[in-house]
Amino acid sequence: MFTDLANSISRFFYRQSAGMFFLRLVTGVIFIVHGSSKLGAINHVAGFFMTLGLSAWVAWFIALLEVIGGAALILGVATRLFGALFTIEMVVAIFLTGIGRGWSAHEFELLLAAASLAIALAGSGSWSLYKMECDACGGFLCDGDRCVMVEEA
Repeated sequence: MFTDLANSISRFFYRQSAGMFFLRLVTGVIFIVHGSSKLGAINHVAGFFMTLGLSAWVAWFIALLEVIGGAALILGVATRLFGALFTIEMVVAIFLTGIGRGWSAHEFELLLAAASLAIALAGSGSWSLYKMECDACGGFLCDGDRCVMVEEA
């Protein structure tokens, strides 16, 4: 009886595409909100970046990356690309703002890095506006049901 109940619950929650969509949605919204606030105070953000030894244009790049990339995550477009870029951004942010302060000072950045890496590794899932990944090889160059890697082998 317990096994039947446990299996029923497990099967109900076996929705990988839905899980990826909700992960993409929440992560994308967070990046859009943070990128928008950066754009709203871009002069202050650029000044802060310059104290870290970065150029002012990096502030613009990061702000636009977060807004555009966050929207792309929500829509499920180029998720692996933006997931990888966000992972790199968060790891760099941790190191630039002082890893010596300990891991607890960077919990939010670590969580965003982990979520972004998961998205980069898993891809968009079927709940996306434009699923760019091939199910067989994960590449972008495949055409519909035709996998380039499988045909080459």
